[in-house]
Amino acid sequence: MSGLAFVGRSREVEQCAEMLRGGVPALLILGETGVGKSALVAAVRSELGDYAEAFEIHGSPSLQRVPYGVLAPFLGGLPTEKAGSRIAVLRTFWRRVEELRTQSEGRLVLIIDDAHTIDTLTAEVVAELVGAGWAQALVTSPDGALLPPPLMQLWIDGGAERLDLEPLTAAEAATFLESALGSRVLPSTARRFWRDSQGNPMLLRCLMDEAQREGALVERRGTWLLASEPERRSDGLVGLVRDQLQRLSAEEREALMLVAIAQPAPLNLIEENFGGDVVRSLVMKRLVLPPEGPEGSVRLRHVVYGEAIFQLIPLIRSLKLQQLAAGHRAEQISTADGLLCAVSWALGCGLALEETTFLRAARLAARLGENSLALRAADAVTSPELEAQARFVRGLVAYTANHYGEAVTLLEPSGNLGPEGVLASGLLWLYSRDALGHAHDDVARDLERLAETGGPGPWDLLRLVFASVRGDYVGLEVGLVAWRTAWRAGGATERSAAERGIAAALEAEVLACRGLLLEAMATASQALELLSSDETMGSLSEFAAVRFVYAAVSAGHWNALESVPAWFATPPLHEDSFQLGATLQCARGVALLRQGRFNSALELLEPTLEELRVCDSQHVFRLCAAGAAYAAARQGDWGRAADFLEDARAPHRVAASMIRPIAELFEVAAACAIEPDTGSLDALESAVDVASQGARRDVCLQGLFLWFDAGRTDRLNELLSVAWPMEGQWAEAGVLLGAAFDEGSADSLRAAGDALRSAGFPRLARECYSEALAQLENAPSRADARAVWEGQRACDTELGEAEAAAQPAAPVGELTRRERQIVALAISGLSDREIADRLTVSVRTVEGHLYRAYSKLGVSSREQLSSAVGLAPENEYTAPQGK
Repeated sequence: MSGLAFVGRSREVEQCAEMLRGGVPALLILGETGVGKSALVAAVRSELGDYAEAFEIHGSPSLQRVPYGVLAPFLGGLPTEKAGSRIAVLRTFWRRVEELRTQSEGRLVLIIDDAHTIDTLTAEVVAELVGAGWAQALVTSPDGALLPPPLMQLWIDGGAERLDLEPLTAAEAATFLESALGSRVLPSTARRFWRDSQGNPMLLRCLMDEAQREGALVERRGTWLLASEPERRSDGLVGLVRDQLQRLSAEEREALMLVAIAQPAPLNLIEENFGGDVVRSLVMKRLVLPPEGPEGSVRLRHVVYGEAIFQLIPLIRSLKLQQLAAGHRAEQISTADGLLCAVSWALGCGLALEETTFLRAARLAARLGENSLALRAADAVTSPELEAQARFVRGLVAYTANHYGEAVTLLEPSGNLGPEGVLASGLLWLYSRDALGHAHDDVARDLERLAETGGPGPWDLLRLVFASVRGDYVGLEVGLVAWRTAWRAGGATERSAAERGIAAALEAEVLACRGLLLEAMATASQALELLSSDETMGSLSEFAAVRFVYAAVSAGHWNALESVPAWFATPPLHEDSFQLGATLQCARGVALLRQGRFNSALELLEPTLEELRVCDSQHVFRLCAAGAAYAAARQGDWGRAADFLEDARAPHRVAASMIRPIAELFEVAAACAIEPDTGSLDALESAVDVASQGARRDVCLQGLFLWFDAGRTDRLNELLSVAWPMEGQWAEAGVLLGAAFDEGSADSLRAAGDALRSAGFPRLARECYSEALAQLENAPSRADARAVWEGQRACDTELGEAEAAAQPAAPVGELTRRERQIVALAISGLSDREIADRLTVSVRTVEGHLYRAYSKLGVSSREQLSSAVGLAPENEYTAPQGK
C-alpha cells in the first residue's frame, strides 16, 4: 500500500486487519476529528483483500432521527407503507445481507463511518447481525461522542475491541508532508506545521495547502520551506472550524469561544458559566486539553483553532466573552501562549491593553518567528519611553529577514535601551553593517560617535564586539585583558550579568582561535549561564551559543552540540524560540565532514543551505555552502559541487569572521577535489600556507587536514606540531595520524587506524589502514594483512562506501591527464605502491585519483578498467616518468 492516507499508519492498519482476521466481532476506532479514521478504514479494507466483503453504512446527522434512515440504500423494493414496520425492514435488509454472504467467499464486514450519527433502530439491526455471527463490524466515531445504546452494549458485553487513533508524531508529520509535496521538507518547516496542527492530518493538510496558496510555502532546489509567514488563516481553515462548531451544542460553542479568548482559561471560569459537564465534553471531543496545574487551566488543543474562532465570533458576542474573561487578564498574559492570544485578540477587535503588554508580546512573537504579530504589536507601542524598545523589535524582524539596510537604521544602539539593549542592538547593528560590506574604518567612526552622543551604555564592550566582527583577535585579546583588569580593580561600575556574559563569550572565541578548545567550551558555558535571563529576545544568548558550538565542533566533541537547545527552553526564552536551528545543523554537517562522512554531511548541509537563504542570523551560509561543495566533490558529484561552490562565492554573502577562513579553506579544497590538476593543488597549498602562517591554530589544523585529504602527506610533521598543544579529540586525531605516518611501520599505522576508528574518525582510520596494507604487500604474514584489510573494510562499511552504486560510464576524455596516466598504469598490472614509486607521488594520491576515475567511469574494480576506457596494457603512459 502507498499514498498519503497511509503515511504513519502502517502499524495501526496491520493491527486492525489482524484483529478482524482473528474473528473479533466488532472493532471500534476512536479519535479526534481529522485524525484519519476514515483513511485508516479504507487502508484496512484494502489490507483485508479477499478475506472480507465490505458492506458500508454511512452515518449522517440529518438522518439520525429518521428510523432506519441510513439503511435506505439497501431497502430497495420495500413498499412505502411498510417502511415503518420493523419486521418488514429487517426482512428486506437481512435478505440483502444474505445475498452478499452467498455471493462472496469472504466474511461480511459492516463498515460504519460516524457511527454516533446512526439511529438507534439501525444500531439494533447491526448489533443483532454481529451478535448472530453473520457479520463483523468496523466502526468509527469521534472521541467523546455517544454511540447508540445497542453499539455501546457490544462494547460493554466484551463483543468489541477498541483502537484509539492518535495524532501523528513529529517524524510522521514530516513524512506526511514530504509524501504530499513530493520532495524533501526542511526540518524546521515540518516542525512548525506539526506544532500548529499538533499532528492532526486534516489540519496538517489544511495548513500546508493554505501556505502553498499564499506563496509562503515554496520549493527551492528540491526542498520545501516556509519562505514567509502566512498573513492570515484561509477560508479553508475557518470553514473547517465552522463545521466543527456546528456539531457542538450551544453551550459547548460558547465555552469553546471563551477558552479561545481567555486561554489558558481558569477551569472555574468555564465551569461557573457553562458547567463541568461542558468542560468534560470538550475534553472528550479533544477540542480542549485536560485541565493543567494546581488551579486547573484549560487550553485549546489546536492553537490554530483559536485564530479561526476569532474570525467567527460576532462582535457583540465577543464583547460579552471579553467581560467574562476580564478578571483573568493579568493571569492570562503572565504565560507565553496566553500573552500572544490576548494581544492577537486585542489587536483584532481594538481592545485596549497596556503598552508594556504589547511590547512583551512583540518580543515573544519576534522570537517565535511570528513576524506579522510582532510588527503589529510593536506598532501599538507609541509612548516615548518605550519607543526605542519597540524600534528594536522591528529591527530584529528586519535583521532575521536579511533586510540589512533597514536593520542598520532601526538597530542603531541607544542608551535608552539600557545596557543589555545597547549590547543586543549594537551587536546586530555591527553584523548588519558587516553584511552590507561597510568599511571598517567608517563603522569604527560611527561607533565612537554613538559612544559620545548615544547616552550611557557598555560602549567599551561593544568596541570589543566590533573587534570580533572584523576578526582582530590580537586587539580583542588585549582589549579583554584591559576590560577585566579595570572591572576587577574596581575602577569601573559594577557590570551586569549580560555584560559579563558577553565578555565571557568573547573570551571563549579567543581561546578557540588559540586551540584551547575545551577551555573555550567551558568559558562559553559560563557565558550562557550569565545570559540565562536574557531579555533581548535571545540575541545575546545566541551570541554565546555560537561560540560554544564553534568550540565544540573544533574540539571534535560532537555530542556537546545536542546540549545547546536546552539553554533556550527555559524562561524568559520559549521552548519554540530557538532560532539557531540552521546554524546548529550547519555545525553538525561540518562535524560530519571532519569525520569523513561526506554523504551524511551533504544530506544535512543541502537542506540547511536553503533554510539559511531565508534567515542567516549568524552568517554561516558561506561555510554551509562551501562544506556542501566539498562533500559533493569528494563523492564525485561535480555538477552539484560546482553549484554549491557558486553559492559560497556569491559576493553578497558574508561570513562571520570566526568561520570565514574555514569557509575559504573548504572552497579551495572543493575546487581542488572537483578538478585535481596542478593549478587547483597549488591554490590549495597556498591557502594552507596562509593558514599556517596565521595566528589561529584552529584554522591551521583545518587546512592541514584538507591538505592530507587531497592525497598529500608531505606536511604531516607540521600537522603533528600544530595539533600536539591543542585540546580536543580532533586535535588528538591529528596527533595519531601524524605520528603514525612519521613512524611509518605497518604496526603503528594499524594501531593508529584502530584508535581513530574507535574515536569516530573512520576516514582517517581508513587512510592508516591503506598505508599499512601497502607496507604489508610483500610481507610473509598474511594474517597481519588480513586484519588490516578487515579494518579497512569496516571503515568502508561505516562510511557507506563498501557497496557504492556504479554510476553511468563517462567518456575517457572526462578523465584528467593524471587520472588517465594512473588508470593506464593500473591496467598494466602495477600495484598502488608501484604506481606511486613510478610517478614519485604518495600511495594516497594514487588511491584518490583511482577512486575518482572509478566514479567517472562507472566501475568498481581494476578488472573493469580496461574495457571501460579501451586502453591496452602498454601505452604512452607506462614508460617511466619524471617528477
